[in-house]
Amino acid sequence: MRGKFIVLEGIDGSGTTTQLERAVAYLAGLGRRATATREPSAGPIGRLLRDALLGRLHMPDGGQLDGRTMALLFAADRIDHLQREIEPQLAAGTTVVSDRYLLSSLAYQAEETDRAWVASLARGVLTPDLTILLDVPIEVAARRRTAAGRPSERYDADAYLARVAANYRELARREGSVVILDGGRSIDEVAALVCRAIDSLFASGEKP
Repeated sequence: MRGKFIVLEGIDGSGTTTQLERAVAYLAGLGRRATATREPSAGPIGRLLRDALLGRLHMPDGGQLDGRTMALLFAADRIDHLQREIEPQLAAGTTVVSDRYLLSSLAYQAEETDRAWVASLARGVLTPDLTILLDVPIEVAARRRTAAGRPSERYDADAYLARVAANYRELARREGSVVILDGGRSIDEVAALVCRAIDSLFASGEKP
């Protein structure tokens, strides 16, 4: 039986990374094979993207990569991620839980270039069985990033993230299939909400 594809989305500091491991552990506790992954991926294009996000990758003039270049890199990484990791795991019956996927490109890269063009880059890619958006206030996300001691990245400015958060909400309402959760609650409370959404996905009584 083919595995399920679950995606956690949200701005930086929303808790997707924390909830990723908890979701996989919850699925394992139910007796389901599950694995965690993320975007940017651990593949060659994903590693290049992480360097760009941390400001370690520059144009010849010393400037940042432009928005269209970033969107193309994210799209290329997603295709590689699907072919190299996600699709084989799903075909083997493993449930894949990803920290970020297509919705993040539409929310983030739409602030740097045309959203319709970004969406066209993803035409035909796999649709998740469940997408969970962790919606948090900008100030809460900022405190979490500071507390974690995480280095500053390309998209960390509060004003930018406020627009990204608005994009996420708009996209979630438009999609209709995205579950929006209050990511500002405690880790355990958010984990319980995530697990409840996962339970709903498997509510059909399908065996692991």
